[in-house]
Amino acid sequence: MKNTRVVVAGSLIPLCAIAAALIRPWEKNSSGAPMHLVQGEEYYTCPMHPSVISSHPGACPVCGMALVRRIYGVSEGGPGAVPGTVTVSAAQRVAANITTAEVHEAAIAVPVTAPGILAVAEPARSIVAARVRGRIDRLFVDRTGAHVRRGEPLLALYSPELAAAEEEYIVALSGAAVSPAVDSTGMPILDAARKRLIERFGLTPGQVARLRREGDAGDVVTYLSPIEGTVIGKNVVEGEYVDEGTTMFELADLSRLWVTASVPERESALVRTGSRAEITVEAYPGEKFPGRVVLLEPILDAESRAVRVRLEISNRDGKLRPNMYARVGMTSQVRRGLVVPSSAVLYTGENPVVWVESGPGEFSPRRVHAGFTVNGVTEILDGLSAGETVAATGGFLIDSESQLQVPPSETRGGGDAPHAGHGM
Repeated sequence: MKNTRVVVAGSLIPLCAIAAALIRPWEKNSSGAPMHLVQGEEYYTCPMHPSVISSHPGACPVCGMALVRRIYGVSEGGPGAVPGTVTVSAAQRVAANITTAEVHEAAIAVPVTAPGILAVAEPARSIVAARVRGRIDRLFVDRTGAHVRRGEPLLALYSPELAAAEEEYIVALSGAAVSPAVDSTGMPILDAARKRLIERFGLTPGQVARLRREGDAGDVVTYLSPIEGTVIGKNVVEGEYVDEGTTMFELADLSRLWVTASVPERESALVRTGSRAEITVEAYPGEKFPGRVVLLEPILDAESRAVRVRLEISNRDGKLRPNMYARVGMTSQVRRGLVVPSSAVLYTGENPVVWVESGPGEFSPRRVHAGFTVNGVTEILDGLSAGETVAATGGFLIDSESQLQVPPSETRGGGDAPHAGHGM
């Protein structure tokens, strides 16, 4: 309703203020002293506008609705009624748009949405490091981002120390043909020399077999790619001298990636290892990539109050790239529980409240323990039973009406009746 104003003695006064002043003749007694309602006193009020109060019947100056008789501090439910119970007539029910719904059991699957970022999967990462001191004689792969196959040459490293080890192997090979010898540990010298070439200098079994066939020692070792993937780091150039342990190449198989998502603490219990997920990225709007939860980190982040969740996602077509931002959608395991329309739950006090229809047109307040809200319904963990009827809409108007019937001591928090409006 518009706040219409009228001119009185040169001043603009809201019409509703004039109406409120005219409709409360009991506010002052014959001597002009203020009067207050007392327990059991009769008065009349508008169901739609509880602030309109009169000592005699009439019409509401705001909406024109007939005023309803009330007794201050006495519930209309009669003896034994729940404190705060309100009786609503059929006309009031229509005017206040009060509808009801039945408490029923339903399947609940709470969706969880969290931001995330794509990264290289750690098991798919490989590092090629120098096994011996030497000089980069040749680079077969000379750029980052190149795709390499498993066993493809990456670089050739010149090392006199390697040449000496290969000579030792050839000597042991020729000696073994005459009289097999053993070292101090009892291992045949030939086997020890072969093991040293593979484990110490990084030669592959195939390279050692070729050395055995050809019998020609060299001073250059060729490093091969251990995986099929992409070069994500190249740290050397031709002619550069490197020490043992120097990282020369970093490789990664990008056919599968990890997604690290941050799930809020309240929703962390809904996520399980193995849960399916759908990942979206800004580069491909409308396209969803399937993923799977592989890990929930055991420690909660103290600053964000979130649990980091790791997911694995296939990337065989190469569309996705590490460090892309992602949106992760997961669904909790389906469980059954009691639900009511979300509009029936009033979240204005310490505990949520719903209005239960205990009789025809009779509503009583009930404190409940509410769970998650999904698709317009709210899960009720405690406080209601299946088959009960609650006010789906109009709960705030019922609550306002109920407060008019509660003595002043209770409206200040001294009573037991749960009113949603008390927290407003």
